[in-house]
Amino acid sequence: MTPATSPVRIAHLADHPQHLAMLAAWHQVQFGYLNPSVTVEKRTQRLRASAQQGELPVTFVAVCEDQLLGSASLVLRTVTHSHLSPWLSSVYVAPGYRNRGIGSALVRHVVQAAAGMGINKVYLFTPNSEALYSRLGWKVVEQTEHQGHRLTIMCT
Repeated sequence: MTPATSPVRIAHLADHPQHLAMLAAWHQVQFGYLNPSVTVEKRTQRLRASAQQGELPVTFVAVCEDQLLGSASLVLRTVTHSHLSPWLSSVYVAPGYRNRGIGSALVRHVVQAAAGMGINKVYLFTPNSEALYSRLGWKVVEQTEHQGHRLTIMCT
């Protein structure tokens, strides 16, 4: 079976620890430019700390059978705006599986998980996916800059 014919499931990274190293590598390639001092080892440590359930930080993975397709996290802090919390972070879908609704499903899952923890407002920043998040109901809070990159801060 392939992700095209099998159902995609969203689960806790804690239930799929075998994907932790791959996820850290993907995140380093995709997001490393936003904080160049963070190494893949540091990302691995952060992901290991978020491989839990019911408290922050927490990471969810999209999987099909046992194939890793993507991830999203709910974290207390991120690289900008330390006075806001919590944050949707590290939304990533592997290139071969993009534009199939997996990213949207991950985002919705994180928002639902936050609500289940009594959290009704979640923040995110995005350098280039404002339209996607707007379609999912997120509202722009402000435009800012970090490390020379324009970012849009949004909230639920």
